[in-house]
Amino acid sequence: MSKKQDDLMAQAVVEFARNGLKILADKYGGDTTINETRVMIQIIRCNLEGRTCTVTSLHKITGIPMPTVSRAVANLQRDGWLSDCSDPSDGRKRIISFGPRSLETTHDDIQRSVQWIKDFRKNGSPG
Repeated sequence: MSKKQDDLMAQAVVEFARNGLKILADKYGGDTTINETRVMIQIIRCNLEGRTCTVTSLHKITGIPMPTVSRAVANLQRDGWLSDCSDPSDGRKRIISFGPRSLETTHDDIQRSVQWIKDFRKNGSPG
């Protein structure tokens, strides 16, 4: 991709994250901590970039202490925002992904964002 396309893709990721965070804030404003929000942003980015997330990778990416990341993930799992499963290549690792609540809440926004990214990749520009 060209520099311009890279910049547009970066803007798309930021826009997508902001949209997801707006949904979180509008519906569950006082219930989400800043660290939970930071964890969700990174999970969104990892998914958009085709990477998997673990507590360790989230700790490394965000710089948030490991116990704090673990607690944020546990809280988000408890509330249905996240879920996890065993890594097929290393059963000791737990891959973190979106849970049923986040999928229900953001389905339409994710679909619009996915279409935006497909259009971007096909045409070199959004829309």
